[in-house]
Amino acid sequence: MTRTGLQVITDSLKLLGVVAGHEVPTSAEQTDAFARLNELIDSWGLHQQTLLVPRRDVVALLPTVQTYRIGPGEDFDLPVPVTLDAVSYLVAGTPTTEVFLDLGTDQAMLGLAQKTLAGSPPLAVSYTRTHGPGELWVWPVPTVVTNLALYWKEPLAQFPDLVTPVDLAAGYAKALRCNLAIELAPEFGRVADPLVMKMAAESLADVKRANFPMVEVGIDAALTGGGGGYSILTDN
Repeated sequence: MTRTGLQVITDSLKLLGVVAGHEVPTSAEQTDAFARLNELIDSWGLHQQTLLVPRRDVVALLPTVQTYRIGPGEDFDLPVPVTLDAVSYLVAGTPTTEVFLDLGTDQAMLGLAQKTLAGSPPLAVSYTRTHGPGELWVWPVPTVVTNLALYWKEPLAQFPDLVTPVDLAAGYAKALRCNLAIELAPEFGRVADPLVMKMAAESLADVKRANFPMVEVGIDAALTGGGGGYSILTDN
């Protein structure tokens, strides 16, 4: 569904009774509501189930360089990921083979005894999202050029202005309209109707359900006995 920022904020203000019928918000109301709209989208970018677009980006590690900045105009010229889902290095050949790396925690990286150990291929990476660019830390320090594949999800794009149409994935238009109404209610001196709150919760749940990743369910080894299977041929 295609919507402009003005359409979203007007519909949200109608839910609050701030505007009615075919009225258009005043210039001041548009400015305030538009800021809250992009703040709402920005906050959704922090939650895995409201992230939208799966991405796979190939980047190059350089010899002797251990830390790389990720962001527009940085070492890896990409949007800043909230988090990385997986990282692999590419083994040259036909077809190309991907070897997935340990995506280490800050504590795991701190525990490495030789943090500046040099070697290739990489064995582990760590990603940190800062106030600006993200930072990817690679271990060991590369000795040759190596291509990495970064797997992550890009959040819903913010509205660039009030009038540019933006294509929204299924479910996002209603979720934005209803949840923005709740965000705007205190600022405009209104109380959101319980029905609006119900619609907001249900529409956001629909979006999260649609974005929920498919995962393989593991079985605890304790439940399988840790041994082999039973053969009806040998009775063992």
